Amino acid sequence: MSETRSIFDTRRNNLEFVRLFLAVVVIFSHSFPLATGTEKYEPLILATHGQTTAGTIAVNLFFVLSGFLITNSFLSSSSILSYLGKRIRRIYPGFIATMLVGALIVAPLASASSPLNSVAAKVGNFAMSCVRLREFDYLHAFPSNPAPGAINGSLWSISYEFWCYVGVAVLGLIGVLARRRVVSAIFGLSLVVSFLFAITGWKLSGSFLGAIFGYPPFWARLLPMYLAGVVFFLYRDRIPHKGSIAAGALGVLVFAAYIPLGWTVCFPLAGTYLLFWFGYHSGIHLEGFGSRGDLSYGTYLYAFPIQQLTMRFIGHPISPYLLFIIVAPLTLIAAFLSWHLIEKWFLRRPARALRPEAIREASPQMASVAAGR
Repeated sequence: MSETRSIFDTRRNNLEFVRLFLAVVVIFSHSFPLATGTEKYEPLILATHGQTTAGTIAVNLFFVLSGFLITNSFLSSSSILSYLGKRIRRIYPGFIATMLVGALIVAPLASASSPLNSVAAKVGNFAMSCVRLREFDYLHAFPSNPAPGAINGSLWSISYEFWCYVGVAVLGLIGVLARRRVVSAIFGLSLVVSFLFAITGWKLSGSFLGAIFGYPPFWARLLPMYLAGVVFFLYRDRIPHKGSIAAGALGVLVFAAYIPLGWTVCFPLAGTYLLFWFGYHSGIHLEGFGSRGDLSYGTYLYAFPIQQLTMRFIGHPISPYLLFIIVAPLTLIAAFLSWHLIEKWFLRRPARALRPEAIREASPQMASVAAGR
């Protein structure tokens, strides 16, 4: 009998395609509230009986992928400074460019107030928002749109992503990342906390720590997803790549759609397995998809303001499918420009999906963790 191969036993993967696909899914999902003012007819809201949207699923899977790839980045880095430098160069240039576009172009078009009042008088707020990876403050954006009030509603997740980068570094520096059973236990605890938040409907008020680290209910949702990616990386040598498991995971999610809070419980594991089953499927050849650049980050950053501007120019609610058809190619053009004019110049080489041989470059201190010891 042949030995079942690990889900990651291949140098080829489809993760670059997956990342861009997820970013496009966010555009599709946002098209419903931004075009009509409500998301109650969004397909995944209907399919899961109100539990989730396609955009929520996409962001969750972004965090799974990030947990997986960033763990690899930490273990492949020669030092903590090297690791943090790579993460800063990947996140901040594109984000700051998006903020400048939002402040200098989108904000004046989004509000009747003058650019002087909305931007120049708030330079300090803008600069601090860039540092914190948060959207800058503004008033009365897109007042006549079906979804007024937001210039770029997608930016909320970026600061959570960066704090997860810091979290991986902390786990590595204190030695926890080398103990995958401990990481698994932390992951299990995060699932319990996530379920408690969901079942009790906790809506904690803002606080000093919340202003720094983020809204606790968001952490209850996102942290299990990120840790799922970390755990899958640490156990990558033991997770089999089998169609039967993927079919079972899909069946679990279908069943969970009919159980209140079913997706909260099941998706972190079932969704994560399906993601990597597809991402590392040897029969699906999309490994060269990102050869012309990594457009996923720029797509995520620019879609929302382009959608809002489109709705402002149209002036009335339209079909969300029509909004998606209009906005998707415009956003991909913006993402292409973001990558080639800004993002790639801050990286030593274009960001690529995980390659197993990259682990061999890990420092001696990190190599034992990378080997699963």
